[in-house]
Amino acid sequence: MEDHLHSFVCPITHDVMEDPVVACDGHSYERASISMWFRDNNTSPITNASVHHKHLIPNHTLKKAINEFRERFAPFFDTESSTAALPSGQVLPMLEALPERGTFLYIVVHQPMPVYVAPSFITAQSTMLLVDTIVLGKERLYGEDNVIFVELSGHHEGQYVHECTRDGSPCLQRLEVTETSLAFMVTSPAPLSLWPSHAVPSSTLYKAYPYDVVSIEATIRDLNGRMYGRLEQSKLWACLDRRHFTELDIEFTPELYLLKQETELRSNANRTNLGVPLLALPAYSIVESDAMFMLRADDSPSSSTSIYVRTTASHGGGFVRGWVALPSSLSMHAPPPRLAEGPAGKHIQLVLQQAGAVALVLDEVQESGDVSQRLITRNLPRRFERQLLNCVQRGRRIHRMALGPRGEWYCSGARPDGSGECCWASGDLPARFHADMQPNSLVSFGGDNEYAMVLGTGGVSSSNVSTKLLQNLTKARRVHMMLLARYGGYVIKDNVGMDLSCLDPAFEVALKTPPRGAGQVCSAAYSEDDYVVVFEHTYVATAGISANIVDALERFYTRHLALRNKRRLLIADYERRWHEIHADY
Repeated sequence: MEDHLHSFVCPITHDVMEDPVVACDGHSYERASISMWFRDNNTSPITNASVHHKHLIPNHTLKKAINEFRERFAPFFDTESSTAALPSGQVLPMLEALPERGTFLYIVVHQPMPVYVAPSFITAQSTMLLVDTIVLGKERLYGEDNVIFVELSGHHEGQYVHECTRDGSPCLQRLEVTETSLAFMVTSPAPLSLWPSHAVPSSTLYKAYPYDVVSIEATIRDLNGRMYGRLEQSKLWACLDRRHFTELDIEFTPELYLLKQETELRSNANRTNLGVPLLALPAYSIVESDAMFMLRADDSPSSSTSIYVRTTASHGGGFVRGWVALPSSLSMHAPPPRLAEGPAGKHIQLVLQQAGAVALVLDEVQESGDVSQRLITRNLPRRFERQLLNCVQRGRRIHRMALGPRGEWYCSGARPDGSGECCWASGDLPARFHADMQPNSLVSFGGDNEYAMVLGTGGVSSSNVSTKLLQNLTKARRVHMMLLARYGGYVIKDNVGMDLSCLDPAFEVALKTPPRGAGQVCSAAYSEDDYVVVFEHTYVATAGISANIVDALERFYTRHLALRNKRRLLIADYERRWHEIHADY
């Protein structure tokens, strides 16, 4: 008869129901008790889940069954004592302000404990948690008889255990979580689990492998002294025993590091499957460390070293904290060098010919400080184009080039470090030109077999040029720019100034009247009625110059200025961060 009475008892009052009703959670209750419950709560008394409505439906079948049971077993049925077979109904005092959300770690003590579907003793499952099992909870709340239940997280997600029995005897012992920052190298395959306990199964998806590194953000010790660590920004735990992990020394002194390439910011120092990518930090940005450790590939003096840096980066109006792995590199103790401070026009070489032939060489400064050359050619004499491409393919940097109206040409180049200087010229030039030419010579060709060559080591070689031009070239301490035009015209810019003679009026005006803010003339190219004048900070070109050349020049000036401004901001960022760091010491 005791078994029958359980179905007649209200889960709230623990008395046989007089007026049973069904709530939206599918369970039956005494009308008065569930109505009172719903006045103060929006959840089910049994499942603790939110209810969609509070309508009550009379359970006529259950009420009829209770009445029939009373009539049939009247001599044995006493409603006053019908709950004697149930627990005592003792209600504990509510001494804490619950519910409380957070991370709660307990260890099961005294005896094994079942897992409950809801914060009610009648929902016990067959699953038992053994003594010494460490459980992880996410919310503490009052359940049946005001016993404090804990909603589990990780394993048995969404189910419950209780902190004590109805009479207040402890079932769980609270463990203290220590917030920390630790780093370990994995020495042998190490299992990971969602609870810091040897009594629960390890994750089938995640494992720490040898030579991995992991960062730990919290630790606990069980009653046997074993230490467990929670992986940073993760729900995974590892037993930090010496069989699997070797602790690494972490330095917490803030330092500044310059990223030489785009670098992934990860949630954990682990670079394999345990660190979640958060965002990509751009190349040549500065990161400030709040923690750092180093890892050598092996014990040999020549072995490579990786540096792991924890930093905070701004992202989407907020901040993201994570780890970056850097190749062996020292922290910054001086601002990065300035870049692209010189005029962009001094990094441009351009030659034109009336047949539409053009060669443009752009010295593009990189953020690393290196210079890479970009070559654009069109309709060049075949051997000239081949020689320019050969320089590029062999890693030589083109220093000088010239193209004449009859297709005669000269070019000079060297390795990036300045060694291996060479020069080449077309075979149709006079033997004297070939005998005199030197690497890094400033050359210009005119009509009627004219040429002028300022030699790389000093001195001048020329043919059929005007006496005045030859005198100017001979007297000049340094010639910056030289161009021979048709009909004996020329322009020369040296240490004294600029001298022009017999030029087309429009070309002469372009040379003499630069746009506002253009700076000094750096070079010029001329062919028939088309020309380009290259100034320090901009250029002037006629409409006949091909669109791809104009576009390349426009983008080059823009890029050069943007690179200079970006580096200035980087230097300012370094100085600001450096002062902030050292102001605290």
